[in-house]
Amino acid sequence: MNLHIEAVGLLALTAGLLVGHAVHKRTRAASGGASQGDLVCAIVAAVAVTTVLYLLFGGGRSAPAAPDFRPTGLASVSHQVSEVGAAQVRSGRTAGATSRQ
Repeated sequence: MNLHIEAVGLLALTAGLLVGHAVHKRTRAASGGASQGDLVCAIVAAVAVTTVLYLLFGGGRSAPAAPDFRPTGLASVSHQVSEVGAAQVRSGRTAGATSRQ
């Protein structure tokens, strides 16, 4: 199974990973040689950069919704249902009422 990744998404992911790696290296160097660095800060930075770039450059845009092709001579179903309900109210019957014979 192959997974197709858009070029915009791939570039945003790559930039996010590079920023995350840079933040991790920077926090490791700032906190001393024995420290492992701030992993959570690096992950948050990577996710933030990836998300901003992906949304900024138009990734994830879907195709516009298809227009509703309904013949013009036919009423919509919701309109027909409301007419039936109005007729029942005029005749004194409600939707929940049942007639027993």
